Amino acid sequence: MKAPKYQWQPTTAEIATAAGIPPDQVERFDHNTSPFPTDWAPAVAIRSLSGLNEYPGADYRGLRVAAADSSGLTSDQIVPGAGADELILLCGRAFLERGDTAVAATPTYPLYEISTLQAGGVFQSIPSASPNFEFPADEVIRSARDADLVWICTPSNPIGNTVDDDVVEAAIAATDGLVVVDGAYAEFGDQDWTERVESHHNLIVLRTLSKAYGLAGARVGYAMAHPDLVAAIDAVRPPGSISSTSVDLALAALDSPSQMRRTVAATIESRSELATRLTDLGLRVLPSTTNFLLCEVGPESHSVAQQLIDVGLVPRKFPIDGPLGEHLRFTVRTAPAHDRLISALERCLR
Repeated sequence: MKAPKYQWQPTTAEIATAAGIPPDQVERFDHNTSPFPTDWAPAVAIRSLSGLNEYPGADYRGLRVAAADSSGLTSDQIVPGAGADELILLCGRAFLERGDTAVAATPTYPLYEISTLQAGGVFQSIPSASPNFEFPADEVIRSARDADLVWICTPSNPIGNTVDDDVVEAAIAATDGLVVVDGAYAEFGDQDWTERVESHHNLIVLRTLSKAYGLAGARVGYAMAHPDLVAAIDAVRPPGSISSTSVDLALAALDSPSQMRRTVAATIESRSELATRLTDLGLRVLPSTTNFLLCEVGPESHSVAQQLIDVGLVPRKFPIDGPLGEHLRFTVRTAPAHDRLISALERCLR
C-alpha cells in the first residue's frame, strides 16, 4: 500500500494574504506550538553563525550528553533527531520490515501510519470510541500480542487525554515487539517514562523540544531507549539532519529547565481559562493534559473554521467524514489571542 502524504497546513503568509491582514496578525491555533517568544535564542544563534561553513558533528555527542543529563540516563541511551517527526520515521525504517504489523489507537498523529507504510508494514487502526475517544486499552493490549510495533501517543494528539501508565505497562508486557511511546506533550501532562527505559528493553520513548521548550522552528528531538535500540536507529539516521545552530539552541534550552517549567505552568493556567470560555460558548471541550483543547463544534465545524481563518485565526480542522469531522482543535495561546478567538467564535456561533 502506498503511504499517504502528510497534509501540511497553509503557511502564515498565505493565510495573511487571503485575509488581507499583516502576517503578525495571524494566530496559529493549529500548530500546538508555544506562544512565548524565544527572546534568549538570538544571542545563542549569533554565536553559532561563524561556523556555518562546516557540517555539525554527525554523532551529536554534546546533544546526547545534554539530553542524557536532563533525563537521568547515559548518552548511549539517547539518539537525537530533527524533531520527534524524524525519529518516528526512523523507528519505522529501523524496526519494521515488509508485512510487519504496527498497531495504534486512532484518531492519532498521522505520521505513525505514514512511517509504518513507508517501511512496507501493515498499519492496524484500533478506533477509540466517541464521544470522549478514551484509549481502547483492552483492544490495544490484545492486538499488541501479535504486533511488531505498538505506537502509543501520551498525552494524546489530537485528543489531549493521557494513557494510564498501567495500560502502557501492559502493552509492553504483552508484545514481543517494540512499544514506541511518543511523549511530545509529556511536560504538560506530567508524564515521565524515562525510568522505564532502564527496565524495558523493548521500549522507545520520544521527546521533543518543539512544544514545552518552544523550539518548534529549530527541529530537535531525541529518543530514549536501550543502547541496542539506539544503535539500530543510528544505523538508519542521516548524518547531519540537525543544524549546528539548532544544536546550540537545544543545548541552551536543556541547560535551563526552569524556563521550560515556567512556560508549562503558564500554559496550563491559560488552558484552564480557555477551556472555561469555550465551554461558556456552548462547545463541548474534551479534557486535556496537553497545550491544546479539542472541542466538539457540530456539523458546522468546517464552516466555523473557515470563518475563523478568514479573519486570521487558524484552528485545526479534520476530515469531515472522519471521527473528528465535527471537532476543532485550538492551541493554547496568549490572552489577547484568546480574546480574539472568543469574539470571533461568538459571531460564528450565533
